[in-house]
Amino acid sequence: MTKYHILVVDDDINRCKMLEYKLKKADYKVTYSTSPKNAVEIFNRENIDLVISDIRMQEMTGIELLKELKKIDPLVNVILITAYGKDAELILSALRNDAFDFLEKVEDIDLLTSIIERAMKSREEKIGFAYLKNTETVKNEVDFIGEDKKITDILKMVKSVSPTDSTALITGESGTGKEIIARMIHNLSKRRENNFISFNCAAINANLIESELFGYKKGAFTGAYTNKDGLFKVADKGTIFLDEIAEMDTNMQAKLLRVIQEREITPLGSTDSISVDVRIISATNKDIEQEVKNNKFRLDLFYRLNVIRIDIPPLKERKKDIPQIFNFYVDKFSCRYGRKIHKINADVYDKLQKYNWPGNVREMMNIIERIMVIKTDGIIRAEDLSMIDLVSREQVPSGMKVDTLENAEKEMIKMVLAKVSNDKKEAAKILGINLSTLYRKLNQYNLE
Repeated sequence: MTKYHILVVDDDINRCKMLEYKLKKADYKVTYSTSPKNAVEIFNRENIDLVISDIRMQEMTGIELLKELKKIDPLVNVILITAYGKDAELILSALRNDAFDFLEKVEDIDLLTSIIERAMKSREEKIGFAYLKNTETVKNEVDFIGEDKKITDILKMVKSVSPTDSTALITGESGTGKEIIARMIHNLSKRRENNFISFNCAAINANLIESELFGYKKGAFTGAYTNKDGLFKVADKGTIFLDEIAEMDTNMQAKLLRVIQEREITPLGSTDSISVDVRIISATNKDIEQEVKNNKFRLDLFYRLNVIRIDIPPLKERKKDIPQIFNFYVDKFSCRYGRKIHKINADVYDKLQKYNWPGNVREMMNIIERIMVIKTDGIIRAEDLSMIDLVSREQVPSGMKVDTLENAEKEMIKMVLAKVSNDKKEAAKILGINLSTLYRKLNQYNLE
């Protein structure tokens, strides 16, 4: 059986054909392109397992291509090849942009295939870690900090609806704690002794979502060497949490609707359905009603998911809770890093409550964790919150376009990236969003 599907990209067609010939002899399926832009289209369209790219091309460099592919699938492994020797600057650039390996032009196909196999093993491990790490039974109730009336009303609703099996839709900005609420519902339900599975619909290529959720049979597609249970099967008798549900494409939405209606799944490559008993909780940071109006989200699926609706307010709308939340996470991270905090200056709380918190509680957690890593004297001062100044309202340029929410978000991302010298991991932490979400926003706003 043919092994993985490899995409080769090189603007020299002879090198493409040579590599295609050698890899096919090693039993790989190969597609090649002499145009990096066309390669991006192929990657979007087909189920590509690995990309091998020349680093110096006219239309787009290998590093630029790597960045584009990572926007589509953050877990893709890209091997960069150069004929110009191992230039230190090129190697550093490749590593910074998460290339899997960087090679000189190689004639040794055994060496290349060993790297390919290592890359595919690495990808499988990353997928397994990212999407199966929550398969353990969750027994302890998760704390949701806050005494604001909106929060207490939400907590009352959670206790009321948890014993039922109704689907629930949780909405709110990124970083507000949608997964925490989902876990609370699970932990207070009759399903709490079974698995809680968390899956981010925006984190991987849309082509892979069906196989992750429904599983597959051996030989269903290139690389399917064994049977694999989907996450719905793993979550049987438990709960599955579908985060960023509005990012799911309409074809997959139709298949999810069938799962809800029929209570069964069909693995890829199989004609036999499997019954599943799973409670579905979904979440989104988008205006999902507007997505329905724009024909980006199915109305019938929306009705099925929206049986119980929980809208979590952003942190800026419950500022009285900020000191309590801050103290809670200071205690948590001080224990984790072995720090003893014996004083928090009063001006710290003033600064916290004046800040607008675009990244919500997740942003606060990131800031506190950073403080705990470097703190040695046991006192938290206002100047320890220097990262807030990077994105505070006082620092927003006077010419910033804020006529729409999208423009405000776009300008904020641009400003933070400029402040951190385009370090995307650091920018994601400051903004309080996942790195995959930041890449999607960069693509959405054409900021690369």
